[in-house]
Amino acid sequence: MKIWIQILILTIITFIVITLVTMKIQTPFDGNDTYGFPFTFHVKWSGECIDCPENPTETYYGYLLIDFLISGIIGYGLLKLFKRLKNK
Repeated sequence: MKIWIQILILTIITFIVITLVTMKIQTPFDGNDTYGFPFTFHVKWSGECIDCPENPTETYYGYLLIDFLISGIIGYGLLKLFKRLKNK
């Protein structure tokens, strides 16, 4: 049970760090704010646009799940790497 908690914590940390590092905030320049790597799971439209949707934000839950699973794989890999380095 302890290993699952460690993997979950590393997954959340990895997800937050990757999202913060790869987000694009372009609102001040009439652009869109995008979050997510490798798949964009949240978009906020802003500024002037011709065919804007009614809702200025859109969240893609499928991409959010895929991004979280990828973060879980990275978190699991980091946990294995830490344990391997600790045993040496």
